[in-house]
Amino acid sequence: MSYQFIRSEQDADGVVVVTIDDPAAKNAVNWVMNQEIISECARIEADPAARVLIITGSGRIFCSGGNIKRMTAEGKSLEPPDPSLREEMFPHEADIRRVVIGLRRMSKPAIAAVNGPAVGSGIGIAAGCDIRIAANNARFGWVFVRRGIVPDDASLALMPQIIGYSRAYEWGVSGRTIDAAGALANGFVSEVVAPLRLLPRCRELAREIIDNGPPLTVQLFKLALTESLHYGLEDAVRFTERAQKIARASEDHAEALKAYAEKRSPQWKGR
Repeated sequence: MSYQFIRSEQDADGVVVVTIDDPAAKNAVNWVMNQEIISECARIEADPAARVLIITGSGRIFCSGGNIKRMTAEGKSLEPPDPSLREEMFPHEADIRRVVIGLRRMSKPAIAAVNGPAVGSGIGIAAGCDIRIAANNARFGWVFVRRGIVPDDASLALMPQIIGYSRAYEWGVSGRTIDAAGALANGFVSEVVAPLRLLPRCRELAREIIDNGPPLTVQLFKLALTESLHYGLEDAVRFTERAQKIARASEDHAEALKAYAEKRSPQWKGR
């Protein structure tokens, strides 16, 4: 599929690299770009051959957030043009919020390869991913309060899950921009690597996920883990047990046990 503001490449292993690609606007999000990311995530979710998503930015910037020039000209934060009735009634399904929630809700693993500055909703896109790895020249600006608004891209809800309430509060209310080392220290990213190592390292991690876990089990694990964040203990256990029943009935579960007994690498079938 051809896009205007993103590029997508899928290799033979099922690793999909989506690149935010609007360098003239510093990879700032816009309504069309958001729809493209949403569409590509839906394609990845539906494609059995797509195993892991890596999202990154073109050039030296990951994503600079909303288009500040437009905000300044209009004197307000941006919302989708002519929102549909559904977007009016369910604002979490609108624009950047749907991107961030969609990344978290999709069953395939999502890795953010933060190649440079991530600001505003660039933080949201990274937060929506399951794993974040940063180049050592990356910077992170959760700066909404400096623009007189709160993070409405779903990052406000996700950040306490990722780094804890106190760290999320201090970072968000101060509006600080932190470097890659600071993001590693507060737990927002799990690794910091040299810029030339960023995509290779993300691909290594994607390959580890692909090799070590059957596709269905990896999807079930993410769904059960993300649901557990919103359930009480007993409901979370019940959801996990449903996931376990599906996993136990799969051909790949039988193959995993057989491969272990035969001391060989398993051959996943995805069913």
